[in-house]
Amino acid sequence: MDRSRQQHGPQYPQEFIDRLQLVWGAGFLSPGGPEEVARIVEGLALRDKAVLDLGCGVGGPAIVLARRFGARVTCLDVEETLIENARRNAAAAGVSGQIDFVLARPGPLPFAPARFDVVFSKEAMLHIPDKAALFADLLRVLVPGGWLAASDWLKGEEAENDPGYQRYIAQGHLSYRMATAAQSEAQLRAAGFADVRSLDRHEWYAPRALQELRDIEGPLREELIAVSGRETYEKWLSARRGSAAAFNSGGLRPVHLRARKPG
Repeated sequence: MDRSRQQHGPQYPQEFIDRLQLVWGAGFLSPGGPEEVARIVEGLALRDKAVLDLGCGVGGPAIVLARRFGARVTCLDVEETLIENARRNAAAAGVSGQIDFVLARPGPLPFAPARFDVVFSKEAMLHIPDKAALFADLLRVLVPGGWLAASDWLKGEEAENDPGYQRYIAQGHLSYRMATAAQSEAQLRAAGFADVRSLDRHEWYAPRALQELRDIEGPLREELIAVSGRETYEKWLSARRGSAAAFNSGGLRPVHLRARKPG
């Protein structure tokens, strides 16, 4: 994974982690909480299965996979602060025995072939520039017949002409490498995956994005300033206004991706 700009330090310092959790709930750095995790893996049998959580963040999704679905989860991320938070959250949730934690360098996954029954990821793959290499590596670490079940921020077909999308990309401090749903499906097939499909979640999230913006502007304002400082808050608020516009127009879209390794 390439989630960090090494020259600028970590993309997820503790104040940013705390800020995101104020908006999206403890353990989550993206929206939807436990119910969205369940929607991503809907229909998959996970009990006692080996699941890789790619870009695990602070562990909220992995806790759901372990506690609700009985999976044995390997949490992987490239930033130490994220792994430390995830480890603490898993311990507090009482599922440390079902979750392993791996701090990895950006690049090929540090796992043997056919290691996992399922690869799960929630809004993390957008940070990875070489999607073709990533999908080939995910195919490698899956058992034959194993599944990729992911959600990611993708861009709409007309995103490059969308002012809100361009504002969000320009003002956000994270490193993005977004593709469209069609591009993602084509890259998954080219990597060797079968049964590739996507589910656009724009209708679900666009109104939520507007409500989140209202919360950031209003009820959460003082808490966010206390966590991040006024200057950081104001910059992030501007970026969130851009993202809300991009979600409203469809330039920025949450999409579920599902694909199977033949076998």
